[in-house]
Amino acid sequence: MDLIALRAWLDRLGEQIVARFKDRSWFALNQAVYTPGAIPIANRPSLSLLEWSLEGLERYHASLGRFDMPDQHPILPEVIPPSPVSRRAALPNLPRIAPLPREALIRFYISLLPRLCRPGDEPHHYGETAYIDADLLARLNERIYMGAFVAHIKLQQDRAVLRLADQPHALREAIRDLDREATVIARAREAACRFGCPPDLMEEVFLWVIHQTLDLQVRFLQQVALSHEAS
Repeated sequence: MDLIALRAWLDRLGEQIVARFKDRSWFALNQAVYTPGAIPIANRPSLSLLEWSLEGLERYHASLGRFDMPDQHPILPEVIPPSPVSRRAALPNLPRIAPLPREALIRFYISLLPRLCRPGDEPHHYGETAYIDADLLARLNERIYMGAFVAHIKLQQDRAVLRLADQPHALREAIRDLDREATVIARAREAACRFGCPPDLMEEVFLWVIHQTLDLQVRFLQQVALSHEAS
């Protein structure tokens, strides 16, 4: 794996995330989409339309073998069926480190919407709203999870970082790249200006993504260190 190529992919994914936030901004807030039971779903009275949409999206992606790839991690692993598709990937099989709990991801995402979308309720656009929401959550989840592969490359460059495995704050600081973080934020703001999204809001999104990615990288390296101790 090459860090430059991986970061190029992450930059493209970042552009897609900003573009999808712009897509979401075309629709009203549609609070009913996020309220369990507000939009009836047969035999699933406690589910919101957002959760239903996310289940459907991830089941579809699973049917194509997406989550058999080592760089992909579902938000809802408990609903993912085995894929009939056999696929190969030229990527290392790394220890599986789950991203942040989905409740935190969904809660953060929904908290942004009142600053992105106009108030109101548009029942005829509930479907578009829920689909964009689910797609955005999947892209944010992927963007965070790719941090495991960034950490893997950093570990190949400097295995001494494993000595800090029992010092999570020191480990976090050791693997940080402040110049790269500044570049990610600058690119997010530039993309926001191009797509017509609020730059400050997109900066907030990617600062949060960076924070979650660093947390995942720390957990990944701690897991690697434990496996080395066990062996």
